[in-house]
Amino acid sequence: MNIDLLKAFVTLARSDTYRSAAEALFITQSALTKKIYRLESDIGATLFDRNRGGTKLSIVGECLLPEAKRVIASAEKFDQLSNQVAAGQSGYLNVGFGISSFDIAPRHISEFKQRFSDVHVTLNDLPSQTQTEQLLSGELHIAYSRLPCESSLSSITLSSDRLCVAVNRSHSESSLTSILTSLPYLALRPERGMGLHQQISKVAAELNWQFTPSQFADDILTLLSLVKANIGFIIVPESARSLVDDTIRFLPIPSTDNHWDIGVIWNPDVINPVKDRFLDMLKENGLILD
Repeated sequence: MNIDLLKAFVTLARSDTYRSAAEALFITQSALTKKIYRLESDIGATLFDRNRGGTKLSIVGECLLPEAKRVIASAEKFDQLSNQVAAGQSGYLNVGFGISSFDIAPRHISEFKQRFSDVHVTLNDLPSQTQTEQLLSGELHIAYSRLPCESSLSSITLSSDRLCVAVNRSHSESSLTSILTSLPYLALRPERGMGLHQQISKVAAELNWQFTPSQFADDILTLLSLVKANIGFIIVPESARSLVDDTIRFLPIPSTDNHWDIGVIWNPDVINPVKDRFLDMLKENGLILD
């Protein structure tokens, strides 16, 4: 259905004459007449009763007028929304993050939502490999993840992280060696964090550490809760310190290859104006250089 024809119909219904309706639409009376006749032809019914006394709605016109108004309002709302989406002021932004960005990712999202309240943002804790796969497929728009990333993706470095041994504060006098040999080792399931698993294996091989997990968990928060309950020790990114209180002690690991970078990653081939606005915000904050 042609929206211009509906607007002509609604405007004429609101006006007293063709002349005033034409003036309101900034068209000639002849053009208005043609629009009305065309609409009547399209629907197969007469919308106005015409006589010497003027023009008034027919029974069909009275029935269709409320719906015509709703269609016009919906079209105008669609136009407004489409403009906002095209400008990145409305739409959807799917963001993935991991343990190393538990603190910074929510802060960035909060700032972005304050600027663009009409944008729907989803924030999901995802393993690094899953984030990469979803970035490549276009399902994920922004990822806070371990660097380096796939060559086809773009990224900026935000911070660095390193592995630490985390243990209950009751072992404050225990040495690292004592903790590793006397307490149960608790670990994240490899499939829940392959990057972390590989980093731990690499460091353990370098330092000749040999231990077998006595218990697995599906997420870092569960592991931290087990440590808080003094069930054993874990090896986690130092950034996990921001998630707990001082009941958990973090001990640095003396490894020569125990650091990695954390950054924001995106797929430049995926078109999403909201993603562009988010990256613009990071640029304004000095995180992205032109």
